[in-house]
Amino acid sequence: MRSAKVLTVFLVLSAVVFYFSGCTSAEQTTAKLAYAQGDYKKAEEEFLKETNQNPTNEEAWFYLAMSRAQLGKAEGVKSAMDKYRTIGKNSFRTELTEAWGTMYDRGYKQYEDGEKTAKTGKDDEAVKKFQESLNNFEIAYALLPDSAFVKENIAALNGRINTILVKPTIDKGVELEKNGDYAGAINEYTNGLSKVTKGSGAYEVIIYNISLANLKWGEKMRETNSDDPSYKDKYKAALPYLEELTSSNDKDNKLNAYELLIQVYANLGENDKAQDAIKMRDQLKNENK
Repeated sequence: MRSAKVLTVFLVLSAVVFYFSGCTSAEQTTAKLAYAQGDYKKAEEEFLKETNQNPTNEEAWFYLAMSRAQLGKAEGVKSAMDKYRTIGKNSFRTELTEAWGTMYDRGYKQYEDGEKTAKTGKDDEAVKKFQESLNNFEIAYALLPDSAFVKENIAALNGRINTILVKPTIDKGVELEKNGDYAGAINEYTNGLSKVTKGSGAYEVIIYNISLANLKWGEKMRETNSDDPSYKDKYKAALPYLEELTSSNDKDNKLNAYELLIQVYANLGENDKAQDAIKMRDQLKNENK
């Protein structure tokens, strides 16, 4: 997570002095007054009316986005800014930079507060602060989509939140596995998938654990009754998760997936795929040297 030097100016997102031209509509006049008074909900409603009746009003689109920023509506900011940018004039570039700085600073301060809270063991409070930080970073990114490092912060925060949310699930699943309750562990892990973002680091940890628990369960079944082929059902259950992990951006996760896939394919009689998995595993090992 990186900080940035930004303008500590609150012109756009606090008290704003608007220029009232003679052609301003009643809706826009009402919206400007509401915004200047800090009634952002009313401002949003009136700016939205204005944009509906005058879709080329650049100022209305811009301040509709600003109103939504103050209300914490990241998606709403994005949709309004998309319309603003489509007009192509970019008349509010200075105000936009200042607004971006304000939202970024808010987000970074909330992130720091979240980390301090996490160190005290108050995970629920930490997640709340991280989620507030995430929302402000998403607003900043909607304002200036070219700010790549804000996108990186968003990804990092999602991962941080997911990790905290699933830790109790993973801990409980591991404990169930130690006691030989593979069905209970897999159920616990599967429930944890609903708490994480698909493709995130936490998501990949969970699907790896699901795969591993299934393989352990299958091995236990085979040891108990080697003549019963139903153990292969557990290998089949692990297969789609491991194949998904081969597309991970994390090389270690990919390597671990191929290590297990060799075993899975071999036990399922898919020897060609097992050989391909061996080649991919060896290639990844060479890349990591």
